[in-house]
Amino acid sequence: MKETTLAPAVALTKKNNVGVLAVIVALFLAAVDSTIVSTVLPTISQQLGHPTLWPWVMSAFLLPVALVAPLAGACGDRFGVSTTLKACLLIFLCASAWAAVSTTMPMLILARALQGIGAGGIIVLSYSLLAALFDAERRGKMQGMLSGVWGLSAIVGPLLGSVLDATFGWRAIFWLNIPLGLLALLLLFITPAVSKGAGKSCLDLPAQGALIVATCCLLLLTARPESGDALIAMLAVGLIAGVLALIARVQYQPESSPIPLPFFQRRTLFPVIVLVLLSSAALYASVTLLPLALSQQPTGVPTGLLVMLAALGWVVGAAICGARLALSGYRRMAAAGMLLLAVGGLLMAWAISQQQTWLMATSLLLTGLGMGFTATATLVLAQNAAPPERLGTWTATVQFLRNLGAALGVNILATMQLHLSGLHAFPICFIIIGVSMLIGVIFTLLLPRAYPAK
Repeated sequence: MKETTLAPAVALTKKNNVGVLAVIVALFLAAVDSTIVSTVLPTISQQLGHPTLWPWVMSAFLLPVALVAPLAGACGDRFGVSTTLKACLLIFLCASAWAAVSTTMPMLILARALQGIGAGGIIVLSYSLLAALFDAERRGKMQGMLSGVWGLSAIVGPLLGSVLDATFGWRAIFWLNIPLGLLALLLLFITPAVSKGAGKSCLDLPAQGALIVATCCLLLLTARPESGDALIAMLAVGLIAGVLALIARVQYQPESSPIPLPFFQRRTLFPVIVLVLLSSAALYASVTLLPLALSQQPTGVPTGLLVMLAALGWVVGAAICGARLALSGYRRMAAAGMLLLAVGGLLMAWAISQQQTWLMATSLLLTGLGMGFTATATLVLAQNAAPPERLGTWTATVQFLRNLGAALGVNILATMQLHLSGLHAFPICFIIIGVSMLIGVIFTLLLPRAYPAK
């Protein structure tokens, strides 16, 4: 199939609708694999042995998802969004088959790492493909719909994992990916192909590698390594070396920077960077800290049900923002999102101190709503401001910042909670979240009013 030039103004056709379905299926597979395995970890550990390695079954998937985003975006711009998405889907399917036949824990962990590489590319390029197939007027609705896929996967994943494990065994979780993935792949061949634009796009592998090394070391450092000073020193050296190598490479070849320099140089996108980091930190820290708090103050309500409210709020918030973004503009939608996040954080502090379950549920729902508003508004603004030939890279940058904010928020606040200790530590952490979101509201004032502003 001959690929078309990357352009945002593509007429809505039946083939575009096929593309939407392909993206939904592919993104659902990538998103659900981050949650579906959690419910079967005890069974996997029991059957494969090496119980001390079971946390890496999750971490080996999630870490590549975060790290591969800039590389996937660059490959999309260099080789074409459609072509790269198909390649990532094939990697994901091969890794799923490998995971299904794994006989040892190290073998499964390696398969999960390969799955994470494919999933990271699928996530970034799914957003890029829909942004390319639809014009700016419909782009907000499409991105809001994809946020709904994330929420659905967060709800369905644990439930589906439990059912499959009880009926067919844990390996069925990975085998299920094969027919669904092949369906998505078939639909992608029918979808209008989107290639790179007319502009020259470079792929600098040394720079991509330096960014991955630096980011990996940073995330591991903030995860409080407990192996002693030697490991901390090694990670610190790796972080410094990665940053210095990245700076040197970007100075030598700035046009192929893994994180596009114009993204950070454009004045209207500076608040986007701040808002993406803050909102991600708030959501993921909230759903991580609450279960820890409830383990010390049992309420009798399943923690999973409370956390699902955050996912449900994200779905609803993204849908509302996607539908109203063109009418209300970036500033109002983002400001509403940050205010909801602030109220959610401060309300959670009060709810924990008073041990009120219904207030906790309300807080998580507000937090999810705020994330849906903020995530959709910031992503669409970045995509509408992107040069057509760099749409994949700019979308990947937003995803990279979101992953980075989530990891840093969880690690920093978890460290703070451990340092403070006691029941009062959790309210203090959520107060910090709420105040940080109020500071974020100030940055929404720097966003453009009009839609779609360049």
